[in-house]
Amino acid sequence: MNSAIETKFMLLMTGINTREQQKAALSLANTLRLRGIMSILALSQGSIFTKMFTEKGYEVVSVQNFPQSKGLLSKIVRAFKMQSCIQEATEILKVKGINAVLSFGGFSAHPFLEAASRINAVKVMLFEGNLAISKCGEDFMKKADRIYFPFEAMQENIDYEFYKKSFVFGIPVDKEVLKAEPVEIQTKKRKLVILTCKKETKDINSTIRELIAKYPEITRDFYIIQETGDREIAAVQRYYETNRIESTCEMFFDNRGSYCKVADIVIARPNSDIISEMIALKKPAIYLPLPKNKDYFQKQNAVFMAKKGMGYIVEDAKSANPGVRIRKLYQFLNSYLKNEENMKRNMAELDFENSAAKLADNIEKFLIDGK
Repeated sequence: MNSAIETKFMLLMTGINTREQQKAALSLANTLRLRGIMSILALSQGSIFTKMFTEKGYEVVSVQNFPQSKGLLSKIVRAFKMQSCIQEATEILKVKGINAVLSFGGFSAHPFLEAASRINAVKVMLFEGNLAISKCGEDFMKKADRIYFPFEAMQENIDYEFYKKSFVFGIPVDKEVLKAEPVEIQTKKRKLVILTCKKETKDINSTIRELIAKYPEITRDFYIIQETGDREIAAVQRYYETNRIESTCEMFFDNRGSYCKVADIVIARPNSDIISEMIALKKPAIYLPLPKNKDYFQKQNAVFMAKKGMGYIVEDAKSANPGVRIRKLYQFLNSYLKNEENMKRNMAELDFENSAAKLADNIEKFLIDGK
C-alpha cells in the first residue's frame, strides 16, 4: 500500500461470496485507494479470498458465517444468529471508523448493511453485478443511499423512489485483463477461445466434443484455445492430440486477458466478470448459461447480451434438444463474422473499460459532499 496517499475515507466492502464479486471488488478497491479511500474487506470465516486480498495490502476482517434462507433449518439458524451478527458488524464499523458500507450482493452482506442503516454517519451503498437484482439488493434498496447498476435496463423495472438514487456505471474490470499482452499463436485460422468455470466444467468439455464430432469442419476453420479444470485437462489435451486438432489447452488461465485479446469469438458461461471482460475487450461470445437452479443469474445475463446484439445464447443441455443445441452452436460460430462488427459497435457504446474509475468518482463525490 502506498503510504504517501492520505487516507480520506474508510470504506467497508462486504457481500463478496463469488469469484465474480471478488474481481469487481478488487478492481474498485485498487482504484479507490489512489483517491485516498481505503477499503476494508469483511469476509466470512474461511473465505478463499482472504489470502488474495491481504496479499494485495488490504485489511480483512473475518466475520461469522451467515447462512442463506434455503430451508427451514437455515431460516431458524439465520434468525437466531441475526442479532449477534449485527452486533458484531456494528462494533467493526465503529472501531474501524467506517464512512460507508458497499455491498456486492452476497447474502453475507446483510448484517453489515443492517448495522450501517442504524448508524447515521455510515452510508449504505449497493453494487449489482448481474442483470437480475440480488436478494440482498432487494432487501436493502429502501435503506440504501446509492445503488449502482451495470446496465440502464435494470433501472427500467424499479420504483422511482429507488431510481433517483441509482446510477449506471458498468462492472469494474481487472486492469490486468485490459492491459494484458496478447499471447502469440502462429496460425492462419480464426481463434476460438473456450472459457470454462468451476461449475459444471465437464458439461462444456463434452459439448465441445459433441460439436467437433458432428461438425469436424470447424477444426479446419478454428484454432482452439481452451481452459479447463485440473481434473479434466489431461483428458482434454489427449483428445486434441489424438485427433490432431490444433489447440492450446491449459488449466484455468491466470492471464485470461492475453488469450481473450487474440480471440475471434469466445464460448463461455455468462458470469458477470466474463460479460464485463467481453464488453471491455469488444469480443463476441456464445454464452452457455447454467440452468436457473444451479446459477440464478447466468440465464438473465445471456439473454440480455443476445437481445442487445453483443453475443449469442445456447440453452443448457437440460432445457434444449441436444441435437438442436449443437446445431445452434455451430450456426452461431459460422454466422458471427457477418455480425462481428455490429456486435463490436454495440459493445463500444458501453464504456466498461473505465467502469472502476467512474464508479470510484461517484463514491468519492458522495462521501465528500453527501449528494
